[in-house]
Amino acid sequence: MKILFVDMPFGAIRPAIGVSLLKSCLARVNVPSEVLYLNMRFARRVGLADYDYVAERSPSQSLAGDWIFAPCLAAPRPSADAGYLENFAERFRIFGSMEKPIEIVSRCRSLAEDFIVDCLTEVDWSSFDMVGFTSTFSQHVASLALAKRLKLRFPHLAIAFGGANCEDVMGLQCHRSFPFIDYVLTGEADIAFPKLVTALRDGQDATRIPGVVSRADGESRFVSLTPEREADLDTLPTPDYDDYFEQMQARLQPGSVGRFVLMESSRGCWWGEKQHCTFCGLNGTSMAFRSKSAARVLEEITELQSRYRCDYIAAVDNILDMKYFRDLVPELGRRRLDIRLFYEAKANLTKQQIQTMQAAGITAFQPGIESLSSEVLRLMRKGTTAIQNIQLLKWSKEAGIKVFWNLLYGFPDESPADYDTMASIMDNLHHLAPPQGISPLRLDRFSPHFVASDRFGIVDVRPDRNYGFIYDLPREDLFNLAYFFEHDFRDGRDPETYVGNARRALNRWHEGSDNPGLNYVDHGDDLAIWDRRPKAKRTVTILTGEERSIYLYCDQRRTMGQIKTWLRETGQERMPLLPFLDRLIADRLMIHLDGCYLSLATMTAAAPRSTPARTDVLVTA
Repeated sequence: MKILFVDMPFGAIRPAIGVSLLKSCLARVNVPSEVLYLNMRFARRVGLADYDYVAERSPSQSLAGDWIFAPCLAAPRPSADAGYLENFAERFRIFGSMEKPIEIVSRCRSLAEDFIVDCLTEVDWSSFDMVGFTSTFSQHVASLALAKRLKLRFPHLAIAFGGANCEDVMGLQCHRSFPFIDYVLTGEADIAFPKLVTALRDGQDATRIPGVVSRADGESRFVSLTPEREADLDTLPTPDYDDYFEQMQARLQPGSVGRFVLMESSRGCWWGEKQHCTFCGLNGTSMAFRSKSAARVLEEITELQSRYRCDYIAAVDNILDMKYFRDLVPELGRRRLDIRLFYEAKANLTKQQIQTMQAAGITAFQPGIESLSSEVLRLMRKGTTAIQNIQLLKWSKEAGIKVFWNLLYGFPDESPADYDTMASIMDNLHHLAPPQGISPLRLDRFSPHFVASDRFGIVDVRPDRNYGFIYDLPREDLFNLAYFFEHDFRDGRDPETYVGNARRALNRWHEGSDNPGLNYVDHGDDLAIWDRRPKAKRTVTILTGEERSIYLYCDQRRTMGQIKTWLRETGQERMPLLPFLDRLIADRLMIHLDGCYLSLATMTAAAPRSTPARTDVLVTA
C-alpha cells in the first residue's frame, strides 16, 4: 500500500496537522505516504491575497470556497448561482462592502475547472493505492470534484475522506451521497486509519473498524460512527511536515508564507465537559479532555523547531490545559527558546498567569472573550464576566501579548439594552486590543443551541441556504451534510434591529485604536496617568497618597466592600471614597461594571517626568 494525502483548496496555506500526523502514524506500521498540497498550486494561480480572502477571511457560512468549485462537481445551475451571489451580497453586507469579495470569488471560480483538469494530468496518480482527502471548512467540494474524476480515470484507486466536514452523520451522508468515495473516517483517525490501511494491505476485513464507513453492495456500512480514540496523547508521533516545506519552497515565492507549524498538546475541552458553551459546535463527539504531559510537549516543540527551523508554533488546542501553568509554561520560560507560540485559553486568567505566558514565548492567544456583557456571557455559559474580559485585555496589553477575539450577538433571551451598554463600554477601551469583528450567532451542528434548539427558543432550524445553492441534493440529505444552519427565534426577534449602536461603537474603536493609549507611570510618591485616547478629558492626571494607592489596588477588579476593607486594614481611611471613584469613572480612567471597579490604564515601566501645561493636568491630593 502507498497512500497519498491531498490538501485541496480552500485549505489555509499552512502545514496540515491532521494528515501530517496520519503520515507519521502510517510510518509506524511501515506504510509509506505523502502529503500533496494542491491548495498551494491554486493559491499561486489565483494569487495569495485573493486565496487568503476566501480561505481565511470570508464568512464561514458563506461556503465561498465550496461555491467556487461547485461546477466542477455537478452540472451548472445558473439559477442557483444567481441565488448564491444575491444572498452573498445581501446577507453578508454586515461584514463590509461585498463588491470586492464577489469579484474575488467569481474570478477564482473561472479558474477552478482548468485547475481540476491540470491536477489530473500533473500528478502520477497511478503510483498510489489510496488517495485520502482531508476536508475542513470550505474545501469539501474541491475535494469531491477531484475525487470523482480520479475514480473515473483510475478505478483501482481507493478514495478516502476525513476531517471536520466528515464528523459523525456528516461523514455518513457524504459517503451515501457520493458513491465514488470508498471510505469515510468519521472522527479522530489516529487508530482507525492505520487499521483500515493495514487491513486492506493484508487482505483482511476492513468493514468492522469503528469510525470507518465503507461500501458493500452499493450501500454504506459501518459498525459505529464513533471511532476508537487515543487516551494517552503522549503516545502519538510528531507530525511529519516535510512535504509541506518541500512544496512551499518549490511552489510559493520565498518569504510569502512564514515558517510556522501547527502543534497539538490537547484534545477536547475541559470547560465544555463542565458547561458546554451554548453556541460552540467544536468537539462534537469528542468533548472529553485529554492532554499531553509537559515533558512530551517540550520534546515536540524542540523537535519541530529543530527540524523545520520555524520561528512560530500555533497550538490547535481548543483550550489551554490549566495544569500547564504548573509545569509547561514555567519551564518554557526557563528555557527561553527562540520561538513564538499561540494558544487558545479561557478568559479568566490571572495577571501572574498572563505574565508567565509572556515569559514562556506565548506572544498571541485567543481567550474566547465573545462579549462585553455579563448577562450575554451568562446566556453563552462562558463562565466569565464582562469586567474579567476587560481586565484580561488590559493585562495582555501590559504583557505585550496579542489578543485575538470577536464579539458575538443574537443569543436567545438577550436584552437589546445590553448592546447599548456595551457600546458605551467600548468607547472607554480604545487603548486596548479591539475585537476582529462583530458577528451574529451562528447555529453550528453539535452545539447545545442545535442539539436542544427548542429549549432555547430556536425554531425552524434548516441547513444554511448556501448548501442548496452548492449541492444538488434533497433537503434531508443537505440537513445531514451541513455543519451551518439557519434559524428563527420563537419570540420573533431580529437582532439586527438592536445591535447597531454596538456595531458603530466597534467601528469607532477600530478607527481610534491607533493612539498612544492610556498609560500610567508610578513614581512612588505619585502616579501619573497619561491619556492620549480620542476624546480624552485631559492628557495627564496625577494621583498622590491614598488616591494613588486605590488606583493601583484596582488594577484587578474590586468590589466596593473589598476596597473599603483594604483601606481599613492598611490605615488609609482618610478621604471620601465614592466621589473619588465617580470622578475617575467620569474621566474614563476607571470602569464600574458587574459591581466591581477596575482601573483602565496600563502600566508603563518608564516615562519622562515632564510637566505639561497646568490647564491640561489634574493633580489630586
